[in-house]
Amino acid sequence: MALDETTRQVNKRAIDALEEADHRLREATSEVNLAMSPLEGLSRYTNAHDPALENLRGLVGKVRDVQEDVARRLLAESEGE
Repeated sequence: MALDETTRQVNKRAIDALEEADHRLREATSEVNLAMSPLEGLSRYTNAHDPALENLRGLVGKVRDVQEDVARRLLAESEGE
């Protein structure tokens, strides 16, 4: 029985950590999107800084990929409760 309790505690910690990570990743995506906005506006006048904009777009994609991985792991942990 003690082992079951420990397993439940670890599962709860995993769920809490994954929920926090998911939340932070969603915030990160939002913040990077906000950073892109001024550069998108600047692109109407010059393309000199488009490489930075493309890097930000790539970053959003990578963060979303990680968020999807975390969401899958959260679902798996939640099903194991």
